[in-house]
Amino acid sequence: MCRRAAGSRSFWWDDYRQVEWHIKRELAADHRLSPLQTARMLAMVDIATVDTMISCYREKRHWSFWRPVTAIPLADTDGNPATGADPAWTPLRTTAPSPEWPSGHACYTSAIMTALRAFFGRDDLAFSAFSEASGTTRHFGSLRAARAELMEARIWAGVHYRGATVQGDRLGATVTREVLSEQFGRR
Repeated sequence: MCRRAAGSRSFWWDDYRQVEWHIKRELAADHRLSPLQTARMLAMVDIATVDTMISCYREKRHWSFWRPVTAIPLADTDGNPATGADPAWTPLRTTAPSPEWPSGHACYTSAIMTALRAFFGRDDLAFSAFSEASGTTRHFGSLRAARAELMEARIWAGVHYRGATVQGDRLGATVTREVLSEQFGRR
């Protein structure tokens, strides 16, 4: 993937208006959910994401790993002679002032997509969402495809390493399944 395409996707996912909200709205409308069904879907998603983010930030505080924005320019100070610094390196996107591990955005998006999958009972939901920040609409053929793109976008943007996105995705899915089982009788 070229740096420009990667930057475009990471910019779309970083829209502070949260494209995930548009995804939830579109799915509710496309599936003609009643107000009660919509409320249940939003409750499932939002309760799961809150609990996921609490777990995610506990892990961040526990591990306190440095992000690429710090690690790459200072790699010659890590005590490993096999790594070299690149003092001129910068990420494509602004890096949040929280530790690397796990990726908060991967935790968050995984929780949303896992809860939506539980609510609808399937992964193959086609949907789109518009980002005002990038002025673009992204289309997905499944919830899994959106999760995968978010994970890659965080890496290509230079704000996370692959391990942080993989672990964030796993943590989001695990916490969400537990929350949905305990609070909604679903997995």
